Amino acid sequence: MITVDEKLIVTKQINEVLCRYAKRNLLKEFLFRFSFPYCSKKSSKLKPKNINPLLETIYYYQGDIYPDTLEEVEKHINTFLNELDENDLSALQFLTLNENYLNHIDDFENKDDSKYTKEEFEVKLGRYFAQKLYEPEESGLNEEVQELLQNQISRLVNEIDLSVINKESISEILHAIELITE
Repeated sequence: MITVDEKLIVTKQINEVLCRYAKRNLLKEFLFRFSFPYCSKKSSKLKPKNINPLLETIYYYQGDIYPDTLEEVEKHINTFLNELDENDLSALQFLTLNENYLNHIDDFENKDDSKYTKEEFEVKLGRYFAQKLYEPEESGLNEEVQELLQNQISRLVNEIDLSVINKESISEILHAIELITE
């Protein structure tokens, strides 16, 4: 761990590497497993019948996840998250913090009305983010990770056309996953 005076230092490069890894590997794996829950990524024999019926339902709901699908979506998300090791989960947490960065700045500013110099603000904001990372359950970061994955499912559905399920649907899903995780 890179530290200075007992303070965790996450450089811009480390943050970018973690986020890129989470997006290109973990998010891609999640979307693939959600789209084709009974298939392995190594399997080249994907068939239209392998497409998750839940993905089709969400497609017909125009990307919205309603209460009748929410429980099953959460089950997929929780299964995926529970299978991750601590490092992979941390990478997803960094990605989530980056995706929600502006919301967190607003939240931080609304919680603390104090006036800071630029340097003081950066230190206080850094501590705010560190607290979220060190206490993901208490800070709501774990819920944000789940919300990020739900949003990515909706985004995937909005990128594809499942009005007719055929071999092209598989290619379209795989292409959309690639676009989302670039």
